[in-house]
Amino acid sequence: MTTVLVTIMLAGLLVQLGFAHRRTVRALRLRDGKRPRSLASYPPVTVIRPVKGVDVEQEDNFHAALETGYVGEAETIFVLEDEEDPAYPLVVRAIESHAASGAHGSARIVLAGKPPAGRTGKINNMIVGEAEARGDIIVFGDSDTRPDAAVLTNLVEHLVADDSAGAAFAPVVNPCRPRSAGDVGYAIILNAYMVGGMEKALGDGRTLPFLMGQLMAFKRSALHAIGGVKCAEGQLVDDMFLGARIVEAGYSNVMGTHPLRVINHGLGFKGFLKLWRRWLFCGRGGIPASFALPFVVRAVSFFISLGLAIAMLASGHPWLAGLAAAVWILEGLHYIRLHRLVGGASIPLRYAWMTWMPYPATIPLGLSMLIRPELDWRGHKYRLDGSARLKAVRATRSEGLAPPSGER
Repeated sequence: MTTVLVTIMLAGLLVQLGFAHRRTVRALRLRDGKRPRSLASYPPVTVIRPVKGVDVEQEDNFHAALETGYVGEAETIFVLEDEEDPAYPLVVRAIESHAASGAHGSARIVLAGKPPAGRTGKINNMIVGEAEARGDIIVFGDSDTRPDAAVLTNLVEHLVADDSAGAAFAPVVNPCRPRSAGDVGYAIILNAYMVGGMEKALGDGRTLPFLMGQLMAFKRSALHAIGGVKCAEGQLVDDMFLGARIVEAGYSNVMGTHPLRVINHGLGFKGFLKLWRRWLFCGRGGIPASFALPFVVRAVSFFISLGLAIAMLASGHPWLAGLAAAVWILEGLHYIRLHRLVGGASIPLRYAWMTWMPYPATIPLGLSMLIRPELDWRGHKYRLDGSARLKAVRATRSEGLAPPSGER
């Protein structure tokens, strides 16, 4: 009887995995067919780029950020805390090179100063940049991305084409060749987990209840309706929180169809764990349960199949152990294929084991988040509460004091 139940359970897991895989692959393959038409005219755009420290291949990212390919009026504002930031001279060189080339679009630097208590450095930079923006469309772009000459145009086309849209964001891809186990973990999470999961979750209008902020654009009217970036006061996560506020204000968040490259490689295993922990904090503060549910299903299948493989082998049922192991292996191969379909590079065989690591790593990382709810991020340390909000703001409010203005 036990063997029959185990067989039925494994067959059910296999069918569910196959259904989920087929649905996600189909969504990814249909993406290019949902591009909007070109606009008769393109509105003025301001791209705000918060910068803190030097990312991988940073100077190339800055140069690419200025070659927007956007046919309308475009200005780029790099926002740093001060001139002591090691990225400052790189930004200066990129702007000078862009101006000397006579290329389209203007660029300048704004110094935001140190963030006040209750604000992350990034949200503080975003608030300061927003106050300086002149465009009808306000865009925020991360410094570790390398946009090509089509992604900004595609984003604006999606945003303007949908009258109900208040914000739009670009799908991302890490195209870098993995050079370490940490690189594989990062690529699987970004390409397969996030982008694959989002494509599967999209409705007919390519809308989601949150934003992914590597490159996100707002209609000025929609940003004004939610109180600007300042509405994210006390949040760790800016993009997901702002996306939720956009929906509450009666607008929608649209995902574009042209991918944005995120440049990251040379990440060690410890670096991956630190990054995964930060993303788990961000997810706790902004991922809706409806979006997280498919990942819970995959995690349950992962651990059940692994557990059954070990139990069946120990109890003398090698063929059932083999079947359970096959389901467990397919769970990892599912994500490898999604990673490749999104545009990720081939995974070296010696690092392939890392594909199966994110789910097991979640357990000790989750415990560490409960025991030590704090985060070191780009030179700042943040202590968080149970909702992944900055704890300092909650303390200020509980004392009846006015919260500081701003931020992420």
